[in-house]
Amino acid sequence: MKKLSLRSASFALAMIVIISSLSLATPAQQTQPADQGKEKESLKKGDDLYKAGKFKEAIEAYKEALSRDPNNDQAIGYIGYSYNKLHDTEQARVWMKRRVDLPGQSPSKRAQGLTDITLLYWDEAHMDIASRLAGGNKNLKPEDVVGVKKLLTEGIDSALKAVAIAPRSVKGFNLLNLLYRAGAAIETEPAVKTDLLAKADEALRKSIQFFEAIPQQQSADLWTVPTLSAINGTELGQSAHFGAPTKKPSPEVLKDAREGSVIVEVVVGRDGKVRLQRVLSGQGKPGDVALGSAHQWEFVPSTFEGHTVQVIETISFPAK
Repeated sequence: MKKLSLRSASFALAMIVIISSLSLATPAQQTQPADQGKEKESLKKGDDLYKAGKFKEAIEAYKEALSRDPNNDQAIGYIGYSYNKLHDTEQARVWMKRRVDLPGQSPSKRAQGLTDITLLYWDEAHMDIASRLAGGNKNLKPEDVVGVKKLLTEGIDSALKAVAIAPRSVKGFNLLNLLYRAGAAIETEPAVKTDLLAKADEALRKSIQFFEAIPQQQSADLWTVPTLSAINGTELGQSAHFGAPTKKPSPEVLKDAREGSVIVEVVVGRDGKVRLQRVLSGQGKPGDVALGSAHQWEFVPSTFEGHTVQVIETISFPAK
């Protein structure tokens, strides 16, 4: 099983927002009446186990349903999501891709599946880059980022396919923007870096355009909000303005620690409040304490070309 290197409780940055609108009552397809009853029974068992957080057992139940209907959208989708919950991103992508490629799959589900896959590619690559930078490795060598570049390339391919199907997808263009920015952060060729940033800016503009054209309401899915990343060490130019912190509590237990002993990544909403946080360096109790403090930070809202956006940035503890 392939697992990411960081294992904090806040790993859920991607994990808690990826579930799409699969129906929990998808009808069986091309099965005999006797098998339909068994299939529905297996699907219900899988659903109950999934809701109970028993993801390994849920996978087995859904696979039993697939033994009667190999193309059951619900079973395939939730096997992918179960592997995702187990932090096995490689298997999660395998099953999500299988769902995308189902015969007769609807365009909307294909686009949603491709976007879910894109999120996994970006998050894995982003965390690799962010953790290396947080660990003080500011000059990444080409051999250090071969795997990351592969993830980014595949993520960009998936995102481009998604927005080709859903050309007004806020999330699709937002993730495309973040993928290009992550690529620019590890690019050593100035001309290529400039090109990647230009592509990122254009994707972000489209995400903002479509986001502002729809009625807004708070969503549990972080990536349906246009987002800038400030942690990849890339010059963002004059178009981006990151709001300064207005409230920045620092844990007393860390006040005598060396500066930067714990680094926390935060997602700051358009209202300036922290929506999610996770430790990049400094695990154990200090990391847990820093996470709690980071959640209480507040910022002046950030903007891109005058439009309010969500941002990803880092906080070093003890805060100065």
